[in-house]
Amino acid sequence: MNVVCAKYMGFCPGVKRAWSLVSREAGSGFARKKNVYLLGELIHNKQAIEKLGEWGIKTINSLDEVGDKGIVMIRAHGEPPQTFQKLKKLSKLVFRKFKIKLKVVDTTCPSVARVQKLANQLEKEGYQVVLCGEKDHPEAIATIGHTKRGIIVGSPQEARKITSGKRVGIISQTTFSPIVFQKICQLLKKKSSDFKSLGTICNITQMAQKEAQKMAKKVDLMIVVGGKHSSNTKRLAEVCRKIVPTHHIETAQELKKNWFKEVKKVGLTAGASTPDWIIKEVNQWLELV
Repeated sequence: MNVVCAKYMGFCPGVKRAWSLVSREAGSGFARKKNVYLLGELIHNKQAIEKLGEWGIKTINSLDEVGDKGIVMIRAHGEPPQTFQKLKKLSKLVFRKFKIKLKVVDTTCPSVARVQKLANQLEKEGYQVVLCGEKDHPEAIATIGHTKRGIIVGSPQEARKITSGKRVGIISQTTFSPIVFQKICQLLKKKSSDFKSLGTICNITQMAQKEAQKMAKKVDLMIVVGGKHSSNTKRLAEVCRKIVPTHHIETAQELKKNWFKEVKKVGLTAGASTPDWIIKEVNQWLELV
């Protein structure tokens, strides 16, 4: 079967950086010899997190789980300022007790860090900060944590409920839908006398979605690979599904031969947090059908 592979798929620069930092600090098998903690999932990919676990890296949900010494790593989605303040206090306690400083490694994606700074700046300028994103997504939570009064809006329906204001500054989660972002902007612009919109959707995310759209128009079926709870991967699947039959999978084991009975050409793309080894396995499976 003819398999068409996307150019923009797999680890984006931000994820590559985060993965590289974790690998350098832990090393395959090396983390077992010391305490390496990952605060939350590094990226939204189950298989990648399992790999880190095999290396001995402990994924934790609270700083209360941090031991007496070691390394604490901040995930690619970032954290609010309060987390870094807690880490600073914890580091001092560890130093006083053991004379060993608790090391903190920040793997926050540079694009995400930029949005966090913009959120803080907009509020200092007197704007009501509105972040377009998913309310339970760690990136959105971390970003809005850099403001005192910022709010997260996930849809035009939610935007309609916002009361009119004089100054509104709008930004977005880096993996948010550009189409939905524009719709929310149009609604909120009418509700404010001073409206400021900053384009903070990741360029790689936008290019991947545009490429997926073009591919979907030229193939009989699309396969989108990535974590089921990965925002950008879900967005890719949504974009493709509007054009052609699409299957969102995490691994090659989920592929079924009956999907391809009348398929001559299949398109393959993957989310920004999908490891290369998983994409390779899926591609090899498809080429043998």
